[in-house]
Amino acid sequence: MFTIDGIQWPYPCKIERVSEIRPSDISGMLLDRSWFNDVLGQFLSYDITVAVPLNRRDAYTALYETLSEPADGHSFVLPYAAGTIELTGRVENVRDVYVRLADGRTYWKGTRFTVTANHPTRALTLSEAITRGRAPLPEAADPSEGDTYIYSDGTWVEAPIYEDADDKSY
Repeated sequence: MFTIDGIQWPYPCKIERVSEIRPSDISGMLLDRSWFNDVLGQFLSYDITVAVPLNRRDAYTALYETLSEPADGHSFVLPYAAGTIELTGRVENVRDVYVRLADGRTYWKGTRFTVTANHPTRALTLSEAITRGRAPLPEAADPSEGDTYIYSDGTWVEAPIYEDADDKSY
């Protein structure tokens, strides 16, 4: 069961969920050979196949018209974990099969479509994204421009300042 723009589809359906942890373009291997994963967030998509009861063609017509509407997104209530989740998503690839029976009756079957979230369902804050899996940021009370810190033995310390070799004379 799911809901799209307030229209509930209470009839049997098959719902497959895909959770994509999407990285940004700056993710990749660093010079120290560690992987930097700049995660944009968790993006959900659902592949849904609906059953259409033969006596509920009016409900199917309303559903199809909503699904095929050229809109940038729809409000969905979909299954998630032990409950449901409400998300704004775009509908992609609405597909169904037209069937004509020997007695002349017709109906649509095998209706399926994909819902892809327009925004991440879960994302890290900037602070979490910067420090996740790496050394925490230094907590300097009043750093000056040009201050340099190194992470040593589980804490940040101000790096020593070495004389500029260009100023030495022999």
